[in-house]
Amino acid sequence: MKIGISSFCWECFSQTDQSKEAYDKLKNELNADLDFEVELNNDNIHEFVCPKGHRTFTQLQEQKFQILFDIASMALNDGYTKEAVSSYSSSLERFLEYYILVISLRNSVSLDDFTRTWKQMGNQSERQLGAYFILRLQESKPTNWDEKKASFRNNVVHKGYIPSSEEAIEYGQYVLTFIRSMLKELNDTSKEFLDKATFIHLSKNGDKFSDKIRISNGSIPTIISVRGIESEDYGKSTLREELLSIKENGFYKHFYRRKI
Repeated sequence: MKIGISSFCWECFSQTDQSKEAYDKLKNELNADLDFEVELNNDNIHEFVCPKGHRTFTQLQEQKFQILFDIASMALNDGYTKEAVSSYSSSLERFLEYYILVISLRNSVSLDDFTRTWKQMGNQSERQLGAYFILRLQESKPTNWDEKKASFRNNVVHKGYIPSSEEAIEYGQYVLTFIRSMLKELNDTSKEFLDKATFIHLSKNGDKFSDKIRISNGSIPTIISVRGIESEDYGKSTLREELLSIKENGFYKHFYRRKI
C-alpha cells in the first residue's frame, strides 16, 4: 500500500528569505499541492527527494497499532475478511506492547532496560500476553481478555479459517473496544507516560541519520486516536460506523493509495 506525503522541500525553503512569497513560489515550483507517493513501510521513514537532490524524510506520529487497525478496516471494506482479522490481531498485539511500555515507564523502568527485556519476548506473543496479564494482576484490574476471540483469531491466522464479514466485524469491534477502553484508562492514570511513549516513538529514527538530514513529522486521523480521549464522544462510534466513514471520507482516499 502506498501513502501520500508532502512534496514540499524545507531545505530549499531554508535557502530563500523564508517569506510567504518565497514559500508560495517554491510550492508552485515543486507542485507541492500534489503529494508524493511512497510505500507504507515498517520503519516509519518515508523519503522524498526534491529536484535539487535534497532528501526529506517523513515519519507518522501515529503508533503502529493505529495504522494496523486502519489497514485492517480498509481490507474489510474491500472484502478481505481473513486479512482484516489478521491485521486487527496485529493491531491488538502491538497495542499490548504499547500498554506494557507505558506502564513500565510509569514504574520508572528505563527505556534501555525495557528494550533489552522486550527483545527476549518480541517474537513470542504468548510471553507478551503473559506480561500484560501480570501487570493487570498487580494493579488488581481485569484483563478484559476474551478467550473465545483469541481462539477465533488462532483459527483464522493458523488454521486457514475464512471468516464471514460478520465474524470479522465482530472481532474488529472487540479489538476496537479493548484498545479504546485501555487508552481511556491510561489517559486517566498515566497521561504523562502516554506522552512520553509518543516522544519515544518519534525519536526512534533520530540516530539513523546525520544532523543534516531533515525528518518531518506527519499526522493523520485514524479510527483509534490517542488524542481527544477526554472528549465525551470519544469511543462512542462503532466499527460499522467507522467502516462506513472510511468509504465516505475523502481523506482516506487522499492519503492511502491502494496500489502497488
